[in-house]
Amino acid sequence: MPVMNAKINDTVTARLSSASHAARELVDTRVMPFAMPAGRKAMKQFWQARQMAVERLSPAVENALNAAAPVRIEAARRGRLAAAALRGAEGQLAKKRRRWPVALVFLGIGGALGAGAAWLSQAGKPVQLTPLPLPSDAADSDTPVKDLSSSNGSHPLDLTDDAHAHHMH
Repeated sequence: MPVMNAKINDTVTARLSSASHAARELVDTRVMPFAMPAGRKAMKQFWQARQMAVERLSPAVENALNAAAPVRIEAARRGRLAAAALRGAEGQLAKKRRRWPVALVFLGIGGALGAGAAWLSQAGKPVQLTPLPLPSDAADSDTPVKDLSSSNGSHPLDLTDDAHAHHMH
């Protein structure tokens, strides 16, 4: 059975290869000589049409938009008034205003007042710093000192080195 599958596989591979070669040759000899000039011609026509549209239609569209601007603004205003009337509002429509600048001003004032209150509440109080343990403190107490070592127990900690205190941020 495996020998028969190998023969079928070889036959199919050979036929596919020859069909692929024939198709490639057909495309190269019959299709490409006509497709390339047709594609170039289509691209040339596309760019000509685009240039004509830019030259002729763009000014006309721009003139129409400029001429219609007052009418569009009035239509938008009347639409807003109609929507407000449907909601039950009477009179003139209030102008939209941005409220975030006012919110930022009050947020800044609140932050300044909070910082000032915190500073005033701390005024007059002495600054309390936590002292480092001194080696002489252990000698003065009656409790026995436990052997201080690192987490894995292989290197004892040196508590007399103050080099780490100078590198703290």
